[in-house]
Amino acid sequence: MGTAGMTPAAEVAGPAPLDGIVVLDLGRFVAGPFCAFMLGSLGATVLRIEPPGGDPSWSVPPYYGADGSVSATERRDGDIALGHLKRGRNKRSVVLDINSDAGRPVFLDLVARADVLVENFRPSSLQRIGIDYPALAALNPRLVYCAISGYGPDGPRSDWPSMDIAIQAASGFMSRNGFPDGPPIKAGPTIGDQVPAVYAALGIFAALRQREHTGRGQLVDVAMNDVMTSLVWDDHLDWYAQRGLGERWGNADPRGGPLNVYQASDGWVAIVVSSDAQWAGLCRLMDRDDLLAATPTSADRRRELPDLDDAVRRWCGTRPAEQVANALREVGIAGARVASALEARQDPQVASRRMLRPLRRSDAPSSDSGFVGTALPVHFGGYEPVHEPAEPLGNSTASVLSEFLGLGEEELSRLKRKGVIQH
Repeated sequence: MGTAGMTPAAEVAGPAPLDGIVVLDLGRFVAGPFCAFMLGSLGATVLRIEPPGGDPSWSVPPYYGADGSVSATERRDGDIALGHLKRGRNKRSVVLDINSDAGRPVFLDLVARADVLVENFRPSSLQRIGIDYPALAALNPRLVYCAISGYGPDGPRSDWPSMDIAIQAASGFMSRNGFPDGPPIKAGPTIGDQVPAVYAALGIFAALRQREHTGRGQLVDVAMNDVMTSLVWDDHLDWYAQRGLGERWGNADPRGGPLNVYQASDGWVAIVVSSDAQWAGLCRLMDRDDLLAATPTSADRRRELPDLDDAVRRWCGTRPAEQVANALREVGIAGARVASALEARQDPQVASRRMLRPLRRSDAPSSDSGFVGTALPVHFGGYEPVHEPAEPLGNSTASVLSEFLGLGEEELSRLKRKGVIQH
């Protein structure tokens, strides 16, 4: 790869990490589909199982058509919703009504041949139709069944409905965001969905590894509230409460610093001073030897933090943000101009890591939608994660049922007439 100390890709290249693993993706909206997208990026064969018409997120605009046109209002026949253009990559789209008497046996036949199932329903939802973990494990003991839910299958909230913002609220996460004199603020990205999806993928990998020893699969239970609670309590909140610190600090940190976001002459810049040596470097940049003499240690700075923040703020206010960030880098201090998301999209660092990829349809692979989706943010020495275009709804129904279950045209036609499948 041209990097010292790293093994050349040609020497370690081999099968994808999840080559040969068959995943059934029953997820909806974000958490389940995002988890399955990651598994597909690592080489798993992902069969996306959806009801006729697709899951509810197919109704969320904008929509992208096979002719390259975009609709912001109405989903036209054959359109793919942008969420599926992103999270439907690396998957074969199968429309199958698993709630129907005719569709459920077909689904169970797929389960018998699968390695992993991913779903993010309320715990009681799939239990009611007999496809929860105990039922499917009896059919396929090697199945790794990953259930992502709001609160888990037990406890007083086990069957509460959940979405990202509700979980950010319930876990205490929102109470940590915002300024002391303002309301709680949710994180902009749907981290209440996306972070649990990453934990779910980790759990699936661990369960597959254990299956190599035991020969049996297991239930992987990931609760969104558990994950967000783990993020909140990675901080020392009980100690902060004893010291009388408020829950919300805005962009500052009363434990030390200076650490804040400061207004520059043309924008904003984030600065993190994490050591006495870095503070000395910042004082030299600001030409403020007096501040260094008065507050040489972190304990000194904590006592004088409001005044120090003001000094840094005045210094930043007379300079462009990029100039400040460059000066900080030269003395080993972490700092960056606050970029908009659209600006960050054009960042050379993002481009060099190929983190944003053009989104396309599988039936129009040469046509760029103008939208981008993230690549899997994990790099390997000998494997390049795949990011195959998303399929139109039900595109692979017939081929999957024929390939995996041996269903012929007559049976496929019968199921289509019953409204069980769509292809």
